[in-house]
Amino acid sequence: MTRLFSGQTTIAAAALVGLIAVGVADVALTSPSHDDSRVLLESEKAWAKAAVDGNADLMARYMAAEYLELAWEPAAPGGAAHWSTVTKENWVESVRSRKDVYTSVELRSLTVHVQGNLAVVTGEYSQKGTSNGKDISASGIYANTWAKRNGRWLVVHSIFP
Repeated sequence: MTRLFSGQTTIAAAALVGLIAVGVADVALTSPSHDDSRVLLESEKAWAKAAVDGNADLMARYMAAEYLELAWEPAAPGGAAHWSTVTKENWVESVRSRKDVYTSVELRSLTVHVQGNLAVVTGEYSQKGTSNGKDISASGIYANTWAKRNGRWLVVHSIFP
């Protein structure tokens, strides 16, 4: 299974819905805000929308250089269950090259937990898309960890259990 925020096995989601224009996305990325929860929710949606739009450069702007996605891969014939990992570089290139194409991503029941310069956004997702022509439509739960650096929130980690 490939989930959205991963460019290889298990990139599901991390993609979200929201019609936020690039100008609004730039504000969410760069403006110091006293309402961190609002900024984080806007960033979640804009990050997902960038992936659905195939805008790898904008998508990458929301991600820290060390971004890592963990996704649980269930046991399959001939293989044990395991965690798969995808880096920022891998996922951004998969979207840029159109290896991964997302036609929709919906986020629901989002909750933001802020503790200083760290935050965790949890929620449910549904996505439709393909990876190398193979259907990667999926739904489930996820958590993104964000870090505030120089006044900007950047996603550093995603997990799809």
